[in-house]
Amino acid sequence: MDFSRLLLQWYSKHQRELPWRNCNNPYYVVVSEFMLQQTQVPRVVEKFKAFILLFPTLPDLANANKANVIKAWSGLGYNRRALLLHSFAQEVITKYNGEIPSVPEALIKLAGIGTYTAGSISSFAFNRPEPAIDVNVRRIYMRFFHGKDQGLPMDKKEEQKLYNLVKETIPENNSSDFHNALMDFGSLCCTRDTPQCQHCPLQKTCQFFPHYKSKGPQALYVMEKKVEQGVKENGKHIPHRIFRGRIVEYIRNNNNKEVSLSTIGKAIKKDFTINDSSWLLKLCCKLQEDKLITYTIDDQIIKLNLAH
Repeated sequence: MDFSRLLLQWYSKHQRELPWRNCNNPYYVVVSEFMLQQTQVPRVVEKFKAFILLFPTLPDLANANKANVIKAWSGLGYNRRALLLHSFAQEVITKYNGEIPSVPEALIKLAGIGTYTAGSISSFAFNRPEPAIDVNVRRIYMRFFHGKDQGLPMDKKEEQKLYNLVKETIPENNSSDFHNALMDFGSLCCTRDTPQCQHCPLQKTCQFFPHYKSKGPQALYVMEKKVEQGVKENGKHIPHRIFRGRIVEYIRNNNNKEVSLSTIGKAIKKDFTINDSSWLLKLCCKLQEDKLITYTIDDQIIKLNLAH
C-alpha cells in the first residue's frame, strides 16, 4: 500500500533517535510507554535514562522499594503511573517468570495496561502486527482516509473500523518501524494544530489535503477543553492533580519529617491560608488511598512519608 510505503520512506529520513528504540529490549519499551502517557517526549528521554540507570532490568524494578520508585519518577507527573509500572514488573515476575508477554490479550491483564499500551508493547517490543492507536494515529488515519480532522469520541463500531483499517496497513514483519513512523509523523508532520501539509509525502493521495489547502486552519477540528477539578491559586485555576504532584515532590525532599500543616500548605500553594487545611488533608487522604504516601496528623502537626 502506498500509504505504508511512503510513510516508511519518510521515516527512514526523519526518524527520531530515542533510547528505547532499536535496542531489542522489551523492558525499555514498557518503561517508555508508561512514561510517555501524558508526558512530552523530550522530558521522557531525560528521565528514562536516569530511571534505567537505577533500575536496569525488570527484576531490579520489581524488587525495588516502592518509595525509591516514586522518588525516581520525580519530574514526570502523574505519580500513580510509577506505582502501576512497579506493579506491572512484579506481576510479570510472579505470573510469567520475568518474561514480558508479547500478545495484547495477556498484556492487558497486567497492572497499568490499557488497549493502546497492550498494542504498543506488542508492536514496538515484539514486532507483532497489532494496532497501537493513540490520538496521533487516529488523527493521521482520519485525515488521510476520511478527509476530516479527528472529531468527537468514536463509538465502539467506529473504533473497530479504525482498528481494522490500521491492521490492514501494517506491513508484513515490520510493525515496529511502521508504528514508530506513525508516532514520529504525527509529532513532526501531521500535527494537531499546525500540520505540515505542504511538505507531506502523502499529500497526493491524502483526503484531507485539499480541505486544508483551501480552508487552512479552519479545516482543523478544535476540541473544547474540559476544566479539571481544582482550586484558585492567586486567582488562577489550578487542577488538583498539580497540587497532588507538589505534595509528593515535597515529601520526596522531606521524607519522614514532622511539619506543621501550614508549612506544607504554604510549600504547595502560594496563597495558602488556614481555611485551606481541610482541602489539603483531603488531598493527602486521597494520595494515601492511592498508596503513594502515608501520613499521620496530631494537633496540626503532620508526618508524611512516601509509601513503602
